[in-house]
Amino acid sequence: MTNTVNIPDETTDYAKRAYISKASQYLGKQLVYPVEGIAPFDGLYVKMLTVSEMTDFAARCDEFNENNEDSLAGIREKALMIVDSTGRPMFDPDNREDVEFLRDMPAQVLMGVRDAFLSINSEDGLKKLQPAKNS
Repeated sequence: MTNTVNIPDETTDYAKRAYISKASQYLGKQLVYPVEGIAPFDGLYVKMLTVSEMTDFAARCDEFNENNEDSLAGIREKALMIVDSTGRPMFDPDNREDVEFLRDMPAQVLMGVRDAFLSINSEDGLKKLQPAKNS
């Protein structure tokens, strides 16, 4: 019986190091994007989440949905999505005043937040990292 475990060789190690070097230029940066099309309510941003941040986001959303006696789970999720221009959270989903403020916003604003967040944290979001091609 032969061993079928693939052990990285020098070529694979080189490819790995090259990939890490290339990807590292994006890691650790706050990738923050404005929510567009919500004037006169501009000034809201969303950010591209890391795997760890996305895991935490999903866990909090599950928590909101499990404890949704006040039917504001969706608003709390939007509070998690919104950041300032530096990537810091603007609203606290556990702060009743913040949640009530967001609840009273026009629906189009929070739909814009959701759409921007989902866009940047999907496959299409990675396209925003790629340099524009000169034509």
